[in-house]
Amino acid sequence: MSLDYVIVIPARYESIRLPGKPLVDIEGKPLIQRVYDAAIRSTAKEVIIATDSQIIMDITKGFNAKTIMTDSNHQSGTDRINEIANYENWVDDQVIVNLQGDNPLMPHENIDQLANMIVETSGLCIATLATLILEEKDIEDPNVVKVDFICETKKAISFKRTVHSENKLQKFWRHIGIYAYTANSLKVFSNGEPSKTEIKYKLEQLRAFDLGINIIVDEADTIPGPDVDTQYDLETVRRIFRSF
Repeated sequence: MSLDYVIVIPARYESIRLPGKPLVDIEGKPLIQRVYDAAIRSTAKEVIIATDSQIIMDITKGFNAKTIMTDSNHQSGTDRINEIANYENWVDDQVIVNLQGDNPLMPHENIDQLANMIVETSGLCIATLATLILEEKDIEDPNVVKVDFICETKKAISFKRTVHSENKLQKFWRHIGIYAYTANSLKVFSNGEPSKTEIKYKLEQLRAFDLGINIIVDEADTIPGPDVDTQYDLETVRRIFRSF
């Protein structure tokens, strides 16, 4: 399997909690450009922005990012990336990293780490990352997705929004929303019907379990900064960039 890998950044213009999110300003640059800057610091051979918006495409041309227009009816960023894989006619073993369009503080070490996880794994597989949860409030927060995995094999057991434990020494892992897969694994996942558990818990990754796709999880080499999901997140990220 080739060590070369590509990054695709799905960028949908509409956002319920933060309208026009990809274009919000972060210290002089739109969010999508900040994410692109994070991507090109990795060793990926190519970075592509996949969007459904001419407004976004017009902006990304300004910083010379390869941008491809995709169907506006996609239900997820994963489906948008699968369209790119078909458009680019990538071979089945092409490694692809799905870098969310709202994560401008993803360290390049983590992106490279994910790509290598796929290269080192055979069969249908999705790779993702986690960090230890250190604060009690995050364990109780349903917006913080928790992942349980076998440390020796890195195989995911479950993804949950709500967990319960009376064992104060138990470790909980925060799932980080970045993924890597081969083009073949991506195709199988994207072409599969949404599963009952996926719909019930509103966690797309649960579909993989029903499709027989292994999810491997490793502790992130570097703890990433926050995603931009809300106005509060946006102000937090702006403060971080001002501190650089």
